[in-house]
Amino acid sequence: MKGSFRARLLATFALGMLFLGLGLGGTAFFLVKTGLEASLEAQGKAQTLYLARQLEEHLLLNDLYAVFRQLESLEGEGVLGFVLDPKGEVLVHTFPGGFPLNLKTLIGRFRFQGEVYRLYRSPIGDGSVGALALAFPETPLRQKLAHLLVLGAWWALGVTALAFLLVSRAADQFLKPLEALVQGVRAWQEGRERPLPDPGGELRVLHQALVAYRERVKRREQELSTLNQVAEAVNRAETPEGVLQNALEALARSGLFRCGEAWLGEVRVGKVLCPYRDEEVCPLKRGEPKTTYHTLELTEARLLLDTEAPQAFLEAIKAPIEAGLHRARYTQALKERAQERSQLLKALIQAQEAERARLARDLHDQIGQILTGIDLGLKAVKEGRVEAVPALQELVRSAIQDVRHLSRSLRPSALDTLGLEAALKRMAEEFQERTGIRVNPLCRLKGRLPETHETALYRVVQEALTNVARHAKAKQVSVVLQQEEGEINLVVEDDGQGFPPEAQPGLGILGMRERIELLGGRFQVESLPGLGTTLYARIPLKEVKT
Repeated sequence: MKGSFRARLLATFALGMLFLGLGLGGTAFFLVKTGLEASLEAQGKAQTLYLARQLEEHLLLNDLYAVFRQLESLEGEGVLGFVLDPKGEVLVHTFPGGFPLNLKTLIGRFRFQGEVYRLYRSPIGDGSVGALALAFPETPLRQKLAHLLVLGAWWALGVTALAFLLVSRAADQFLKPLEALVQGVRAWQEGRERPLPDPGGELRVLHQALVAYRERVKRREQELSTLNQVAEAVNRAETPEGVLQNALEALARSGLFRCGEAWLGEVRVGKVLCPYRDEEVCPLKRGEPKTTYHTLELTEARLLLDTEAPQAFLEAIKAPIEAGLHRARYTQALKERAQERSQLLKALIQAQEAERARLARDLHDQIGQILTGIDLGLKAVKEGRVEAVPALQELVRSAIQDVRHLSRSLRPSALDTLGLEAALKRMAEEFQERTGIRVNPLCRLKGRLPETHETALYRVVQEALTNVARHAKAKQVSVVLQQEEGEINLVVEDDGQGFPPEAQPGLGILGMRERIELLGGRFQVESLPGLGTTLYARIPLKEVKT
């Protein structure tokens, strides 16, 4: 870099000096040439006028020889001349080889025997005596110009060489600290830490700008590295608590944070780098105002951080932590749902076995005994005892009622014949007679629902009333079933004792939720101690039978 830049700098300077020299030399040559020509012009006119005055007396005496001697004395300077009479005829001349006739009326420059002359005229007397013309050679002028040109060229060459040397040394002095800055920047690009020397002078501004830029780049690299570490850390966690703790630890390792706490709701789940052994005196804990304290608000969580990191970086940190919290909550919900399904399946199997055992007992204890009695009665009738017929008829009626009761317990006939609304009203009446709890049913259906919907809603209401009878200690319960645009809404509400929101749902609630969600619906239970319990179910309705 140094060699190429130095060469370009010197080449540019040399080219500039060349153009400057040509410009100045051309201007000087023009000025000197113009000055010498003006000097020659003035000298020629003055000398011609002076000689014309001297020759006037000789011409008046008609002493042409004296005139010739006067003109001949100028040949040493290379000056030629001639004298004309008033009629324009040549009286005397000093031109070797004969007088050129075209010079009688010529004014200005002319060439004679390979030499260029400048001709100047002056009248002798008032012109009545004659006229004098002197021709001055331009060779001395050209020699002076050539001498001045050579002298100027040597001076220009010397000055240029000196200036080139000074510029070269100045370039070296300028490029040396600049080269050190370039080497330091190249070391940064290669990942090596190398301090930049302070060049001083005007380059100090560049040095300060490079150092400040490097600090910003290092901080940006540190922030990006921290973001990657936070993303990797939160991806390893399986719970929201683990996500927040891993995020805090990753932030602590970055060196950008001095202290931090993680809160999930109102519960603190993590703390790192706190320099105070007694947490009660920790400014972060006490919430004392400080410009480096920041609260990173997350979904149902927050991080309290003591850092000087910019707000934009803090906002960028939220994205991977939020994603980790969402993933952990989703994973946790899947595990809980899988556990609930497992418990529900186990309960369903147990319920099936219990139901089969109950049916076996009922068949054995009731139907079996009735059939035994019928068998004995038939034997009595066969023996001729007619009085046993009424007893046989009563046993048959009792068997029929028991079979119907068992059939309704398995699936109410009203649900198939009359529909969901009538089946729910009969269920409410039987429940009220059996438990003494008042039931207020309200059904607003536009027609028959799909069989899967009617069965699911019937079993949900049945299970809800069973829970009320077992746990709620309620005096009354309302059942509202309403068909709206494209969906069925069910609300079961009692005025019982309720239960706390953090209580784990029982198998009955899990079974109801499972039935509703299998049909693409949503199920929710709300309850507070002493305020009763409300059950909400919403099922999308794609097909309605009328």
